[in-house]
Amino acid sequence: MIAVPARIAGERLAMASLLAGIALFSIQDPIIKAMSGAYPVTETIAFRGLFALPIFTLLVLRAGGLELLRRHRPRVLIGRGVLMLASYTAFYLALAELPLATTVSLWFTAPLFMVALSGLIAGEHPGWRRWLAVAVGFGGVLVIAHPSNETSWAVALPVLAGALYATGQLVARRVGGGIPAPVISWQQNAVYLVGALAASALLAPLAGAGGDTGSLGFLLRPWAVPSGEDFLLLALCGPIAGIGSTLIVYAYRSAGPGRIGVLEYSAMLWAVLWGFVVFGDLPTPWTLAGAILIAGSGAYAVLRAADRGRPAGA
Repeated sequence: MIAVPARIAGERLAMASLLAGIALFSIQDPIIKAMSGAYPVTETIAFRGLFALPIFTLLVLRAGGLELLRRHRPRVLIGRGVLMLASYTAFYLALAELPLATTVSLWFTAPLFMVALSGLIAGEHPGWRRWLAVAVGFGGVLVIAHPSNETSWAVALPVLAGALYATGQLVARRVGGGIPAPVISWQQNAVYLVGALAASALLAPLAGAGGDTGSLGFLLRPWAVPSGEDFLLLALCGPIAGIGSTLIVYAYRSAGPGRIGVLEYSAMLWAVLWGFVVFGDLPTPWTLAGAILIAGSGAYAVLRAADRGRPAGA
């Protein structure tokens, strides 16, 4: 029997953990899409936040106790949480209007936004090759949004979600050093729960004004008491978020983004699978072509950033 070096074994475990986390998270998307015709987006986010809270609280307790929540820059983390709440709200609203594969493909502009915004937020300086990758990736967005493709104005929503997500991650990179990951996750989840309830109250006067379907309907629909099956599905989003986040955090802390980050693009395969199995959707040739451009350029940007041996500006 051939012994596997500890480093390689650890990297393989990190890869398996990341793939498992992405696969688990992918289950959430068809649930949200299926619920978007009956409940408002604020209710779905509140359910996710409420039922994920016990998991994140347990992780904080294991990391050192609840006092960590006061010790580690809560205002900054709350501000980041607001960015992430806006990101996921835009993503979920897109699910109500677009096929799963289209929504997920467009959301993967997030790594491209990280390159584009890294100089402004994180003080980094991408080289011309990574800027070229950004241009190619956004060309993929234009391919997906081609007039002959069956899309709508909602294609802007997952791109907006990607931009907000990238901003939140860059903020975390700049100010999050030394902050335990469970603390960041707990604060973020708390913002989801409180923010969803606050947004629901603010949008209450417009309840029903968005119609019965699509993104506006999902945004402005009044809250409703879910049926037993719907309640279980909505509640399931909490453990999915808690366990999925834990798996992904473990993966990156064990191997680092440069080694395994490209595996996140496996989410596109899950989106195609769930879109077909649950909703009978298959991506159009335009969507496939655009997704390849976005994924290819994003993967290059991730790998290029991880290559620390190159000179600055390369």
